[in-house]
Parts: sequence; C-alpha cells; structure tokens
Amino acid sequence: MHAATHRPHVVIAGGGVAAIELALALHDLAGTRVQMTLVAPERDFELRPLRTAEPFSADHVRRHSLRDLARRVGAELVADTVVAVDPGRHAVRLAETGTRSYDALVLAVGARHRTAFSRAITFTGDRTTVAYNGLLADLEEHWTRSVAFVVPPGTTWPLPLYELALMTAREVRSMGIDDVALQVISPEPTPLSLFGVPASEAVAGLLASAGIAFRGDTHAQAGHDGRLELLPGGDRLDAERVVALPTIEGPQISGVPGDERGFIPVDDHGRVRGVEDVYAAGDGTTFPVKQGGLACQMADAIAEVLAAAAGADVTPQPFRPVLRGHLLTGRGSQYLEQPLPDAGSETTSDLHLWSAPRKVDGRYLSPWLEELEGASAAAAPEGAHIDVEVALPSDYEIGHEAMRLDPYSPTRGR
Repeated sequence: MHAATHRPHVVIAGGGVAAIELALALHDLAGTRVQMTLVAPERDFELRPLRTAEPFSADHVRRHSLRDLARRVGAELVADTVVAVDPGRHAVRLAETGTRSYDALVLAVGARHRTAFSRAITFTGDRTTVAYNGLLADLEEHWTRSVAFVVPPGTTWPLPLYELALMTAREVRSMGIDDVALQVISPEPTPLSLFGVPASEAVAGLLASAGIAFRGDTHAQAGHDGRLELLPGGDRLDAERVVALPTIEGPQISGVPGDERGFIPVDDHGRVRGVEDVYAAGDGTTFPVKQGGLACQMADAIAEVLAAAAGADVTPQPFRPVLRGHLLTGRGSQYLEQPLPDAGSETTSDLHLWSAPRKVDGRYLSPWLEELEGASAAAAPEGAHIDVEVALPSDYEIGHEAMRLDPYSPTRGR
C-alpha cells in the first residue's frame, strides 16, 4: 500500500452491496488499523433485487441509512460521486466536494444501464419499475393478451426476467384469466443455463407449469419500425407487449482503465490492473456475471488484502466465485443447489427447503440486514422462491465470455 502510515486511509466509492460488504468486512478484519471514507451519492442503501416483487405486493425494497452504517464502522460518509481518479497522486476527484487523497481506493460504483429496446418496458430495478403496474392493469382489463419477456443480447443478468414472468403468470391466474400467452425469449440455450443442467431443468419445469413458453438460442433486435426481430430466422416477435432487461455497461471513470464496454479490469484479489492501490468490485468490473452475491465475494477478497496490508493477522484469499441465485416465483420456497467446482470433478444437485428470504448473500451484508430488519427478515412463506448455488471453476477467468450474450452471428455455428 502506498505511503505506509499508522492508519492507512481507505476510500470506498459506492453505496451498493459491494461497498457495504467491504466496509463491514474491513471493519471486522482491520478494526481501527485503518480509517475509512465512504463516498456515496445516496443517503440510503437499498436492496434493489427486491424490486421485482413490488408490483405483485410480494415484498418491498427496504432502505437503511448509510450514515448509520458509517457510524457503525467508524467511517466518514461523504455524499458525492467519483468523477475521476489520479493514481499518480493517489487522489480521487468528486463531483461536488473536490479532491480526496487515499492510500487505497476501492471502486464499488456499479455499472450503467442502457435501454435495449425502445418499444419495451425496461425493468431496471429502480423506482421506475412502478410502470409495471400498468401492464398488470392492462392484463386484468383484457387490453393485453400476450406478453414476451426478452433477455437482450450483450452483458446482462437474466434472473430478474424469469421472476417477472413467473410472478406475472401467477398474478394472471389469480385474476381468473386463462387466455394470456406468456413467453421468455433468451440467447441462453436453456433457462438460466449458467446454473447447470439440473437447475436449468428445474426452472424450465417452473416455466412449463406456469404456462410460460421458452424460446432459447434466440437474439432479439429492433427492426426499422422498432418491432423486434428474432435471430436466427428473422421472424417478427408476435406479442402485444414486451418486457426487457437493460444491457449493462461499465462506469468509465476518468483515470481508470476500462475495456471496450467500460468495465474495469481486475485480478483475483480485486486489484485494478496496471494501477497501484486501486481496487474494484461488483458490476463495474470485467467479471462477466453481474450479481450482488458475487459482488460481496469480490469485496471480501479486497478487504482481506487491505486488512493484511494494515497489519491485521489475515491471509488474503483470492476471489473464488460461488454463484447463488434466488429466484422469486410467487409460490414455492425451495433451495436448488448445483455445485460446479473444478473441471473434471463430479457434481450433484438437489432441491432443498430453504428458509432465508435474502436476495443477496454476503458474509457480512446478510447478518447486518437480518439484524436491522428483524421480523421483516423472517422466513418467507413456503412456495415463495427457489435458490440456486453454483461454485464456478477456480480457473474461471476475470473477463470470461460465458455470460456475454452477444448478438447472433452465423460464424458462431448456431
């Protein structure tokens, strides 16, 4: 760490799951050996993955004060946004409050969402998702009889779209409506294929039992009139309404390296490649799977490096991703575990009962949320969700292409 001092100054930029996990982990591992500054544009932390449940009154996003968190971990809280980094000076420039020096900087600023299709409801996980209520009203009033849920090509995280489809199907049935056609369209060969065959088959079963068609290995693109064309084949999408996820791009911070999509390249300890004492965790990095639990695991790896550099008795372990997916269905409460360790080993999967309602699993974040939420963090009603766990191979490279759902190309052999 640059310019060793008695209490190295760690600046954490961001107010999401990676930043919260890092602050809690570093406080636990290093204690008063470090001083922390948390830079975040928001006053509160929100667990945004719960947005998919809000239109159906199945759950809601709870907010927790970042000021209270900062007080708990002994950090200074600055309400601001990082606009540039000067690695040579070990300084970070903020939009409103000027420049801050650091001994170590952690960028946990997330990624940028881009609308994939203009003629679709784009579900971004922010407050604009209340627009989804309009679609549910149209279904109830019989103004809409068909809905397509489309995973766009590009970098994205498809699980929320399956939640929306499953909970929409349940909502429609609860209205006594049986003539609505629902379908999921995705570049994935099978539903949530990254989680492995048994998990994918389980999700496929959920879709089938809910009356939702699945069309895989299919890339949607907007035609000249804005309507969606499906590749391969080029036929038009036959649906009255379309719900899509956004594509994801990197933060593109001045002074910080980025790939062609703006994502920050990091090694397996979270160090930004080619920049001294700058780290990054979460969706803004080149790691291809954009998911909160993985962001927490990245943050834990960084916290261990920083704690050890400050003199704590910690042996830093590299980031070894374990993907845990929590799929809200509106009816079942189950846990589907599909470990996928190093190549060549045998794996099994089972469907288990699961009581924890958390949408993001973090070593420090989850207990913190349970402590704050008390009764609201109690077990979800049976039938509310399934959970999937995958231990990705240890040689799973940062920047791997597995979850990059690129547009269809004849050269890909499909």
